[in-house]
Amino acid sequence: MTKIFSKLEGAMSVAALTVMFLCIALQVFCRYVLNNALEWPEEVARYAFICAVFLGASLAAQEGRHLEISVCKHSFGIRAYYALTIISTAFTLIFCAVMAVWGGKMVIFVAESAQVAASMSMPMYVVYLVIPLGMACMFFRAVNHVLAVLRRVSDHDAGQTGKRNALEEMSNSW
Repeated sequence: MTKIFSKLEGAMSVAALTVMFLCIALQVFCRYVLNNALEWPEEVARYAFICAVFLGASLAAQEGRHLEISVCKHSFGIRAYYALTIISTAFTLIFCAVMAVWGGKMVIFVAESAQVAASMSMPMYVVYLVIPLGMACMFFRAVNHVLAVLRRVSDHDAGQTGKRNALEEMSNSW
């Protein structure tokens, strides 16, 4: 199920980036070749970029591609590595939960106010939906990461880390 979800998320991110690229290319062509700029491509490209960012953040979390300062993790041994990983992931969980809740409240507010996009007449809550969706996906990825770390800690304590180095396992656990 997780693989299907990851593929769907990846496909949606790629689709958003493709839409963004095509809209920008169309706008450049119309503006500089036809000398007639369109109203809607810039807005569609902006919203596609927002979708790609929030969905891509969840994919980056799955693959461990988010920015981190790992000097402390690697300097103080495996126990500190596990502890710092759990602490940093806890902050990620808090951030994602707050953003998902506040994003949901923003979606409700925008839906109730009946705001529409300027050039497309699309309901704006559709654009705002990607915030709680992306943050909820990232939250669940972080939960999976914490569970993987806790499993590795218990395996390490039991002396069952196997052939692979525990630090290598941690870097690949996302």
